[in-house]
Amino acid sequence: MTILSVFDMGLVVLILGIGASTIAVRQAFAAVIGFVVYGLLLSIAWVRLSAVDVALTEAAIGGGMTGMLMLGAVARLRFVKGNDTRASLPVRFAAGVLCALVAAGLATAVISPPEAIPTLAPMVMENLAQSGLGNPVAGVLFVYRALDTLLEKVVLILALLASGRWHRIACGAEYRDYVSMRNQTAH
Repeated sequence: MTILSVFDMGLVVLILGIGASTIAVRQAFAAVIGFVVYGLLLSIAWVRLSAVDVALTEAAIGGGMTGMLMLGAVARLRFVKGNDTRASLPVRFAAGVLCALVAAGLATAVISPPEAIPTLAPMVMENLAQSGLGNPVAGVLFVYRALDTLLEKVVLILALLASGRWHRIACGAEYRDYVSMRNQTAH
């Protein structure tokens, strides 16, 4: 066993541990810090997979920019007075069952894959020279970046609509509420 193998196994354990602790922690600030550390560990994993450009993107966006946005959101939450009521038992039970079903489906897909796993790897390797990149991971990411960006925008719009707050954001009420809460706490 080489030192790089030990490093890789330690990195996997750290990524899984930080990911689990980020989910389990109760304080928002600690969760955001865990998320930033998780992003930085993932960037190290990308470096180990010889995808340095993806690692830089992960460090800048996953660990840096997104972490700063989340820290800003946590800071805003200090001014919001919410009720500490918990969801009812049937709602928590239904959420737990749904999570268990999703986890079981993912575990089934990972544990028992199809006999012949479909892959586009040979086609990617044949056309990699046309992209001008030497790394297949970077080649796929750059070639399909426009489609990826479009799909990310669709996900963000759907999340905004699902949150039920789109009308408040569209008319600027979210910002006015934030400014008024900040002014009240400053006095």
